[in-house]
Amino acid sequence: MSSETVRSAPDPGALAVRERLSSLGAPPLALTLTLLVALGCKPGAPPQPADHPPPADPAADPPAAADPSPAARPPLAAEFPLDGSRIVLPAPIVFDADGAALSPAADPALYHLLDYLGAKESVSLVRIEGHASDQALSEARALAVTRWLVVRGVACERLVPVGFGPTKPVADASTPEGRAANVRIDAINAALRGRLIGGMPADGGGQLAGDPCR
Repeated sequence: MSSETVRSAPDPGALAVRERLSSLGAPPLALTLTLLVALGCKPGAPPQPADHPPPADPAADPPAAADPSPAARPPLAAEFPLDGSRIVLPAPIVFDADGAALSPAADPALYHLLDYLGAKESVSLVRIEGHASDQALSEARALAVTRWLVVRGVACERLVPVGFGPTKPVADASTPEGRAANVRIDAINAALRGRLIGGMPADGGGQLAGDPCR
């Protein structure tokens, strides 16, 4: 094969267009563009800048985070029945296992008690009584209920947490059902407009479980 550079023959159509433009006196740039069109080539469009969002303003406030959904709670109680001075709760206040940690199943009763205290401002003192087979456990549970209420806005001065251990049963402790009924939390109206009810002491004769204001 020859080392000479092989050159392709000029396109006849391009030559014809060139000669026609030359005869018309077209300038070289117009001639070139016309040749490109004639050969099926299109001059490339100038590159367009890519769309980019405008730079963030460092002084602008960051977008506010969405507010967390409030915790679900039962609807406000429509009525608050009493059994003497005892507030009748819609369900028992229950705890996890054998400790003093409140179970989520206790929410209906706890919120009922919270609503009662909010609606009955004339009740100046409510005694939270813990009853269990163990004195220390009864006190710890009464204090847990009291603190739950205080965290949700009840004035600590309106609450007296006391423990009675097993000394005030309401059922026969010789049966499983009776023992289950005896383990409970009672909420008792203790004072009305600053005056004790029924001549009973504020603690009702139980052992104070702690200071609800601490």
